[in-house]
Amino acid sequence: MPPTRRHTVARLAVTAAATALLATGVTGIAAAQSAVTGSAADTTRATTTHDNLTVTHEIIGNSTGYVGDEVHYRTTVSATDGPARQVTGIDESIWDLVGCTGTWMTAESGTVTYTNDSGERVTESMRYDDWGNDYPAVGSWTVDPAAGTTVTYDTVHEFRNAREVGGVSIGCEWAGQAASPSNIKASLTVHSDGLEPLDWRPTGVTVTCALGCLAPSDPAGSMEAFFGS
Repeated sequence: MPPTRRHTVARLAVTAAATALLATGVTGIAAAQSAVTGSAADTTRATTTHDNLTVTHEIIGNSTGYVGDEVHYRTTVSATDGPARQVTGIDESIWDLVGCTGTWMTAESGTVTYTNDSGERVTESMRYDDWGNDYPAVGSWTVDPAAGTTVTYDTVHEFRNAREVGGVSIGCEWAGQAASPSNIKASLTVHSDGLEPLDWRPTGVTVTCALGCLAPSDPAGSMEAFFGS
């Protein structure tokens, strides 16, 4: 999986720029800056059970980023006691819809790692779904409590400024969706044989796009976002 990008120096530059703008009276920056300082409150890992299945949803790496940064989500399914199960689908939904069509994030990839019949760990890339704008996990993979086998579903999403894609539209806010890029929630639906689907919403895992998703992590780009090129 591609690693979560960290631009420490660049982020310090963006923070400094935001502080300077606040000092000169630019409105809105104080609220955006709080997304950075408040990111420690974001939940990055949650676990639930469904019959003899245990499902964990978590963030690998940073849960707070800037425009252009990637967020790595991971779902792990295992079985305890009881029978082995065939996991046939995992659908992850990010609650980042703004207005009618805009989103704060774009799906970059989706993979499933499982144990094959030879006992080897194998990773498969999932196909992009145009309708859902994501990479859902579709297939058939075994989780066996006796063998200790698990299924891992990894997705990568990239923060973007929804304002640039016509997302913020008056009268088009959908109930339960994220008009703000702070504490963006997620949900999971897990399908397995012999059980009703697990509909876990929200999972409790959240991410935040800092500075209101106005500025990228590149210092020069950040200055252009505030002052214009």
